[in-house]
Amino acid sequence: MNINPAPKNSVARLEALAQQAQGYALHMMRTTGSVPPTVIADTKDGFIFCMPSGMPDDAAKDRFADVARYLAIAYSAHAIVMVVEAWVRMAVPGIKLDTVTPPSQSPDRQEMVVLMLEDQVRSATGLLPIQREGSGEFQEFCQGPALNFTSTSGRFAGLMPKHVPGAGEVAMAKAELLKLGMCVVNQGFDPAAN
Repeated sequence: MNINPAPKNSVARLEALAQQAQGYALHMMRTTGSVPPTVIADTKDGFIFCMPSGMPDDAAKDRFADVARYLAIAYSAHAIVMVVEAWVRMAVPGIKLDTVTPPSQSPDRQEMVVLMLEDQVRSATGLLPIQREGSGEFQEFCQGPALNFTSTSGRFAGLMPKHVPGAGEVAMAKAELLKLGMCVVNQGFDPAAN
């Protein structure tokens, strides 16, 4: 059961889902020191979390994006958020952004948890800058910018259907998830237990 029912307003729904994702990310950082790539679907039955066992290559990342799409359709998600830990390089006014060097190899990179949110109407991106102790242990999230409500592109964009899926689409998505060996199991995650 969803403790906080999703607001009807699209912006409010995505903001509430971002808070859920931030609570999850904080829990994972405090308990394990990292956040595994995760998709969280906000459904009528509550939040569904899905994590791949690993994403060693582009094919695995593509499969995870497909799983997120199937999950959104199979469980008639109101909204979803993709949560990933990543190296990010931010643009600085007046300085040309280096788009050739991967962020992971850039000297001015920042470690962040990135939230990519979508519902049927809009998408948003949130950034949670990670602050670590000198030993590398997680300390806290620094204040990041507000959610950026803008269109996004890339592998993990366009995960939500733009219409309410019909019964046939739902059945097909559930069958695809079963073929991949996936089923929903409630493990009782409570972000309030941080």
